[in-house]
Amino acid sequence: MMNLILAGAFMAFFTANASPTTTSSTTGTGTSINVQYDTTYDNSAESINSVSCSDGTNGLGTKGYNTLGAVPGYPLVGAAPTISGWNSANCGACYSITYAGTTIYVTAVDAATDSFVLSQEAMDRLTGNQAVALGHVTATYADADASNCA
Repeated sequence: MMNLILAGAFMAFFTANASPTTTSSTTGTGTSINVQYDTTYDNSAESINSVSCSDGTNGLGTKGYNTLGAVPGYPLVGAAPTISGWNSANCGACYSITYAGTTIYVTAVDAATDSFVLSQEAMDRLTGNQAVALGHVTATYADADASNCA
């Protein structure tokens, strides 16, 4: 039993910035989803060309945003499960993410599988400065008006 507990703690520690597979479900207040962070999104000078929403007709670069820091609402940016890859129609979409009574609004700039992957700053705001300690949380999300992410 102790080996299972230690193995679980080991895996939780080393997968804090990984993309675990989770299922999502819709509730009356939104869709349940895993949320984690990646410090890549904290670099305001990171080229928009390094994310799925770079160029193309739906890309953020074609809208004049050359770095992550130029994206409206930065540093509340990250990868979203609604973006399947390059030039997705959901590039730049705004989402509300709620955890433990706190809601933040995030602009989607990159693709993720089965989770939201946010900047550490965004995850800290969502979790009361507990991003590193928690690694990931289960939250709810919903589409939001773009004005919330401006």
